Amino acid sequence: MSATNGGDTMRRRPPWLLLLVWVVTRVMLLLVATQTIPTGHGVAFRNDVTLYRHWSEILAEGQFPAGDEKWQYPPFAALPLLAPRLLPLGYHVAFYLLAALCDLAILFLVWWFSTGRRGGSRTGPWAWTVGAALLGPVLVSRYDLMVTLVAVLALTASANPVVRGSLIGAGLLVKVWPVALLAGLRRWRELLTASWLTVAVAVGGCGVAALSMPHALDFLTAQEKRGLQIESLAATPFALARALGWWDGYTTYRHGAMEAVGGGVGVATMVSLAATPVALALIGLWWLRAAPSPRSYYDAALTTVLFLVATSRVLSPQYLVWVIGIAAVILSVRRDRPGPTQRPAALLVMVAALLTGVMYPWIELDYSWTGTLPGTLVLVLRNLVFLAAAVTSYVQLWRATRRPAGVRDERGVQTPVPAS
Repeated sequence: MSATNGGDTMRRRPPWLLLLVWVVTRVMLLLVATQTIPTGHGVAFRNDVTLYRHWSEILAEGQFPAGDEKWQYPPFAALPLLAPRLLPLGYHVAFYLLAALCDLAILFLVWWFSTGRRGGSRTGPWAWTVGAALLGPVLVSRYDLMVTLVAVLALTASANPVVRGSLIGAGLLVKVWPVALLAGLRRWRELLTASWLTVAVAVGGCGVAALSMPHALDFLTAQEKRGLQIESLAATPFALARALGWWDGYTTYRHGAMEAVGGGVGVATMVSLAATPVALALIGLWWLRAAPSPRSYYDAALTTVLFLVATSRVLSPQYLVWVIGIAAVILSVRRDRPGPTQRPAALLVMVAALLTGVMYPWIELDYSWTGTLPGTLVLVLRNLVFLAAAVTSYVQLWRATRRPAGVRDERGVQTPVPAS
């Protein structure tokens, strides 16, 4: 056996230590989520799953939830909500187990990708195993694991734009954010092919759902009335000002989240809404000026999702599942040449995950309801770390793909190197 083949065989052997750590951490998360190990905030892990069970009962009757301000999801979000009903278990336990299976599938995909021809680092599987566990039981208490599985599959399964576009379209039908994975496609043919397939799958799926079940398209307008969640980056100044006694606003529970109410919130909400197209414009500027590399597709996926989350009016704890999944894939990609990478941004994502796991639900009442200083400081720190991750990711993406002077792109346009 050649040295190369021997190395490949070693790399593809089952990572027993990794699996052991995954099993230990996930068993602990499941024991807390089910309150087999009782905690003071156990109801926080059941609330969303209880809501999912309620929605699944409505969906099983052949219609989507109507007039429910909390239902804000594309029609195929029904699948992960209905799936636990197929198991001969209580809904909550069945949901947790299915979430754990999706978690394990993500680990397998990241590990397989890290040992394949285009991979190269085992840091990625460890980043998923440890980083996702930092979020605590919320990891298995939300359906975001299911859509993250589809997104990781789109990133790792195949570079074929037909396959990638179809998977992104499927992810979009479950939750909208996977459409951001199109941003890293740098060749026109790949971008157009994948985008066309994404749109076709999404429109086709929505059409089938609309024809078969009432209220399937209500999600298109469900986000319009959402306010500014106190955990979002745009609400951070209000949270800190309230804790210091400088703002007389308050929070109230609406649309499934704690929203800020008071002077200046309306302006901050508009700024947040305007920030998203600005962030996407920055991605577009990178797209026009960048020299693509095998890594740039994955790097751009992380940057774009970080931008979308950072500029959103909502930053729920489960949103970290998305970026941890993408960061794990990035940390599995082989480095073809020395230069800037997304490792600093990925590390900041892990720190943000740890702070999120500390925040929710253990001190969530402290900063969301009462606005006392200790919990608010953790929230502010988490948001600053997350913002630093987004900025670092974009800077590293730009630096890693700067086009050298005199190099022409695929359209024949020569782009000078900007002054550093």
